[in-house]
Amino acid sequence: MTSKYDTSAAKAFAILDAFAGPQYSLGVSELALITNLPKSTVHRLLAVLLGSRYVLRSGDKYRLSDRAFELGQRAPLCRPDELRDRAHPYMTELFASTRQTIHLAVLAGTDILYLEKLYGHDSVKLPSRVGQRRPAYTTALGKAIVAFAAPEQIKQNLAVKYLRYTAYTVTNSSSMSRSLSRVRQEGYATDFEESYVGVTCLAVPIFDPRTNKAVAALSMSTTVGGLSVLKFRALITNAARQLSTQLEAKS
Repeated sequence: MTSKYDTSAAKAFAILDAFAGPQYSLGVSELALITNLPKSTVHRLLAVLLGSRYVLRSGDKYRLSDRAFELGQRAPLCRPDELRDRAHPYMTELFASTRQTIHLAVLAGTDILYLEKLYGHDSVKLPSRVGQRRPAYTTALGKAIVAFAAPEQIKQNLAVKYLRYTAYTVTNSSSMSRSLSRVRQEGYATDFEESYVGVTCLAVPIFDPRTNKAVAALSMSTTVGGLSVLKFRALITNAARQLSTQLEAKS
């Protein structure tokens, strides 16, 4: 068995990265399959990660520990008075006004990365979670950010391999380019069952005042046949603009 990881540190990080997938608990065999590392290597490095308190063991399964959570919260975007912290009051107000699922996300390469999610008992049930990635081209959040991103980021996101998640997913660069042009004209992005069947979404970009480029986006999601997301366009746009202004004041 060959591996692309040539140092013990790289192999340990590969094991940690394996827990970013859909399964929260993984055994040695599963980790070896995901990382393409020998079981003996996985077992040895898990012992190190256990000793460092980055993973926990339950029977023959392993999972990330609270220590990993603590470290993640030290990332710049999650620190007090940074983007997530500053966005939270606006997200709370949006949820109080709409009672629908509210997301905050940033662009991470060709994916979006969810930074925050607010929802209630009656909100649309979505499998999205904080810390999860989703291909940018499948989401309103992604299109809202990419449309106003730097030219090299736009080029990178148009050149992705397009996979069909639903019957409505954008599946080629020409369609994506047209979608981005529409977002620039209208100032917001929509996703009508492109990422999840039965779910619609409207997103508005948040701008970095120093570059006038989008650095994040706020969105609201609801069910097809329920309240129209377009009904709340003004609310979401106002929240995103206020947050952009607050970021400008901070800079």
